[in-house]
Amino acid sequence: MTRSCRKSWIAAASLLLAGLGVSAPAHASSCPTGTVFNPITKVRWNCIFPITIGGVRIGSFDKLSKELDAQSSSKPLCACRKGATFWFGVKVSFWSPNRMVDVVTEPGCMMALGADLMPTHGKLQGSQSSISDGTNTRKMFAQMHYYISPVWKMLDMFTDLPCLEDDGFDVALITEVLPTWQSGILGAIIQPEGILFGNPAAGLACMADSAAAAAGKVIDPLFWCMGSWGATYPIAGDIHFDDSVEAWAGLAARGTFMMGRLGALTISSSDGCSFIPQPIWTKSRYKLQIMEPVKGGKCVNIGRPGALWSSAKHAPGKDNAQFMLFEKVICCAGVAVP
Repeated sequence: MTRSCRKSWIAAASLLLAGLGVSAPAHASSCPTGTVFNPITKVRWNCIFPITIGGVRIGSFDKLSKELDAQSSSKPLCACRKGATFWFGVKVSFWSPNRMVDVVTEPGCMMALGADLMPTHGKLQGSQSSISDGTNTRKMFAQMHYYISPVWKMLDMFTDLPCLEDDGFDVALITEVLPTWQSGILGAIIQPEGILFGNPAAGLACMADSAAAAAGKVIDPLFWCMGSWGATYPIAGDIHFDDSVEAWAGLAARGTFMMGRLGALTISSSDGCSFIPQPIWTKSRYKLQIMEPVKGGKCVNIGRPGALWSSAKHAPGKDNAQFMLFEKVICCAGVAVP
């Protein structure tokens, strides 16, 4: 997705906002002004561990990290080619804070900038409502903002590693300009495969994904499931929930999945030599850390039940959330051969 394309989306916002709207919000908090992104204080730095260098693991790890690091430990040496350039070295793997995601009830509230850039005069507001089906569940609607934020590059650290992104900070997507995010029906028109997973059999498969997520694992083939956070489809801003913090994480994960469907998601290859496009995400390559309204003490794999991590993360009266997205990087760090 090019910068000119992003600018065109933002420029079209005023036209779309005039015609789009959602029901009046049950409650929506005002946009906070003290949330300007500070990578030193807001990022939970212990989430970059474990680091594996040439098969030697540094730092603690959970089950998810152990399985992924096996790719680096089994073959510690590597060789890569890019065009006419060859290089040999050792495999290095770590979790890199590369992206940020806002989940906001106040449209245009850019948490990373600490400002409301798009006054909508009551339209496109987030909401919460109860569902009268006897299950005591509720439904949340919120907008999502996706940022390119390569923290290592911003801090000018480890810039000599060939696998680190060289992009600067940028706003990749704001859902206020996407009619498909405002309506699951419109989303089904451009994502027709979602109809395949709206059946009981697909829903039962998600039970296994939820159990795995509770144990710190992820079942990548079940890409339409987000563990205890719900389903990836429909790719829209509505999500059923019991726990608000868990619902925020579900919308952040769904936004990440949507970036893949838009062709803007990549992961590093297992040999550490290149980046691979991800039209369908590999869930095990991502972890989320909540930064606002309350900084989280650890990172969680996609779908991890909120009962295990979301306690005391929802400050009273604050219904806008911000997450750091950590990506698993596998890199061939070595010396180029003439």
